[in-house]
Amino acid sequence: MMKKIYLLITLLYVPLALWSQHEEKSLLTTPNGWTKEVLGIPFGFAPQINYQGFEDIRFAKGWGNVESIEFWTYAFVWNINLYEKPDATFFTTNLQLYFDGLMTAVNKNNNVTVPKTKVLLQQKEEADERTFFSGSVTLYDAFKTQKQLTLQLVIESKYCSKTKTYLPVFRFSPQSFEHPVWKELYVVKLKENNCQPTQ
Repeated sequence: MMKKIYLLITLLYVPLALWSQHEEKSLLTTPNGWTKEVLGIPFGFAPQINYQGFEDIRFAKGWGNVESIEFWTYAFVWNINLYEKPDATFFTTNLQLYFDGLMTAVNKNNNVTVPKTKVLLQQKEEADERTFFSGSVTLYDAFKTQKQLTLQLVIESKYCSKTKTYLPVFRFSPQSFEHPVWKELYVVKLKENNCQPTQ
């Protein structure tokens, strides 16, 4: 099932160009059975996100199964030339661009105008060169349900002194923060010595 989803993503993104695979790049640990995809940045589907680097994505086993408690449960990190400390406005703006572009690219129903993504986000705490945010993303699920879907969201932004950049890790699930699936999501974390050049 996941291979079919990846093939679909690939077929949709290739005509958009300007993105590339970086399969040798790996910044995140992963629970058993999770799968991986790596995309180049800037994204072909969201060129307004004007940074250079790559996105390391990890999908829960049930990501593409609407009957699974892991449906739409996944995480990714942006390794980009992000030198200024990101705040809630940065993440809100760029997540809207990201999901609006992605869902418009995936949508194949010409009778549907993809609704704009809504992001609600607030900073929670700072500790050990990490800043945490939490909130929600309401997006149009062009992949599976063709309906609007609200995902709970936690962002962990880490400063890398080696590269003088910030590494934001995004974790998503439609399940509430109290749901056990979030224990799995927190297994997805930055590896040791995770600061890598963006190119």
